[in-house]
Amino acid sequence: MSHVVQIQTHIRDVAAVRAACQRLGLAEPTQGKVRLFSGEVQGLAIQLPEWQYPIVADLATGHLNFDNFGGRWKA
Repeated sequence: MSHVVQIQTHIRDVAAVRAACQRLGLAEPTQGKVRLFSGEVQGLAIQLPEWQYPIVADLATGHLNFDNFGGRWKA
């Protein structure tokens, strides 16, 4: 039997995002306009290892934008 879990969260604190990236050994997030496969978004870009496109946090709305196409957009 499979289970589906949905989690809703809001990311709004730039200092917390920067601290989390540092703890996880990720590159320092950058603020600006970012090109994803499906278009451009504005926000705080967080680059994950082996992902071609970053996760982009829109701190005004708290939403995360990303495009990994089921893991197939790896660099």
